[in-house]
Amino acid sequence: MNMNLSTICPQCGTRNRPGARFCRRCRAALPTNSDTERTCPVCHTSLRHGARFCHHCGQPLPPTEALERERAPAQAQAQAQAQAQAQARPQVTPHTGEERRCAYCGTPARPGARFCRTCRRPLSFSTLPTIPPGQFGTGNLLPLTVLAGRYMVMERIAQGGMGAVYKAQDRRLNNKVIALKEMATSAVPPHEWGMVLSAFRQEAELLARLNHPNLVRVTDFFKEGERHYIVMEFLEGHTLQDLLEKAQEPFPEERVLKWADQLCDVLSYLHNQPRKIIYRDLKPANVMILADDTVKLIDFGIARFYKPGKKKDTIEFGTDGYAPPEQYGRSQTDEQADIYALGATLHQLLTLRNPLERPFYFPPIRKLNPQVSPHVEAAIAQALEPDKEKRLRSAEELRSALQGETKAAPQTPQTKKKKAKKRAAAARRKPPSMIISPDAEVNLGWVMLGTEESVSVSIPAGQEATYRTTAPWLQVTPEHAQAGERVTLTVIPEALRPGRWHGNTLLRLLIWPAGLLVPAEQVLDTEVIVEPENGDPHSIAAHITVAPSPQQVLMRWIVAIGVWLLTAGVAIIGLILALAGTLWLGQ
Repeated sequence: MNMNLSTICPQCGTRNRPGARFCRRCRAALPTNSDTERTCPVCHTSLRHGARFCHHCGQPLPPTEALERERAPAQAQAQAQAQAQAQARPQVTPHTGEERRCAYCGTPARPGARFCRTCRRPLSFSTLPTIPPGQFGTGNLLPLTVLAGRYMVMERIAQGGMGAVYKAQDRRLNNKVIALKEMATSAVPPHEWGMVLSAFRQEAELLARLNHPNLVRVTDFFKEGERHYIVMEFLEGHTLQDLLEKAQEPFPEERVLKWADQLCDVLSYLHNQPRKIIYRDLKPANVMILADDTVKLIDFGIARFYKPGKKKDTIEFGTDGYAPPEQYGRSQTDEQADIYALGATLHQLLTLRNPLERPFYFPPIRKLNPQVSPHVEAAIAQALEPDKEKRLRSAEELRSALQGETKAAPQTPQTKKKKAKKRAAAARRKPPSMIISPDAEVNLGWVMLGTEESVSVSIPAGQEATYRTTAPWLQVTPEHAQAGERVTLTVIPEALRPGRWHGNTLLRLLIWPAGLLVPAEQVLDTEVIVEPENGDPHSIAAHITVAPSPQQVLMRWIVAIGVWLLTAGVAIIGLILALAGTLWLGQ
């Protein structure tokens, strides 16, 4: 077959593809060769060269040898292109299975899809192998990627060992800027995937339930493909770690104390939840500082609930240099672990000394920075005590010590026993026996009516004198005392009377019976008159706080409300009768 007769235009001499019927340059009809003419084997209709179906009866035509020879170069070129594309594709570990997944993020893809629905990257393989969960890293989402149908990624702003954080927009809330936290399992052993996922979910649920100005607000939690995300408020600021890396000298004490006050406040909030929350990873990288110096505590990935009676933590987490000794499996971490980590952070801010240089060792702050106040140095030193018994007990104690309001004392077992006794005494509301001078004020404590408690206070008689009082609820014995003898003041509970309820003006007007019937706590004052044998008489002021029992208050409230309802009903009935009488007289 002479191919030149069918490919070269007789008008302009342009070479055309085999089987062309018109010149691609001058559009002139090209001559046909008898060898290339075909007829339908069914209806014997003449067909054009290269036809695959009969245009008259639609019968498919078998390929000819000439057509196969014409197709061979194109097929070879297509195979070469396919091999080149296969060499440029990402290498994925072979895995049995027919499910198609994206080679970059692992999102399952529908059959025939050419682009990933999560990261929008091309699906390189025609049949991608199944990739085990956890083999995809984080921080690979491209800008304009849409997650959960509403969150559009703008840029990646942070990348850490446990995940990545993106700046994104919420398209359902007028493109509000939010932060997306992505969980990574690529650096975690397979047997710990479930544990890490549980911690990630706990962080989302924990932050969604908490509400504090120094905590990041969380609004959503979802899964996309093989990854998990937390949606939280977007913060414009820098972490303390970023500020430390740029700092050339220690931070001013005033500014550090301002940060410390906010951190103590948020830790106190966490530690006083109904189920105590221990943060366990307080460090500069997890503290965000906004433009107005507001502190935000971020990354609750390893926070946990405190479990009373448990001897040690199930899993050891934390950051070397900031975690206390007990956080390494020696005992269960409690709020004192957060106090230690906060002390290590404050020590670094005031000295620029990295605690990783020598864990559990913190030189005196004033040796490295003499401008720090002595009470601040002492407070941080007590927060960094390796022994829990000597360490500050709460964030409130640390805040008071930093402000110089109180000087915190080491917590020895003897001190703890003394404090327990004081707390028990306060719970019983019984004042201890006091020995005071005759010219001092006597506080007789607090007593609840309806109980059999007896309150008595002894005072020393400075000289021979007669003691008496005009209060019917106080008894003085003996009435005449010698020098050095003790005089006892005994309260008579039966003679005590409570006060009356005093609410605000509006409530007193609305519920007027309560002011007459409901008892309330009040302070009774009196004087003990001292008449010495030699000298002028003088008096000792005495006072006691009297409170009604809760049962008495409840019953009186019920009676007051009943009286109010009764009077209101009588008033309404009277008003109706008056109105009816007026209408009747008018007729």
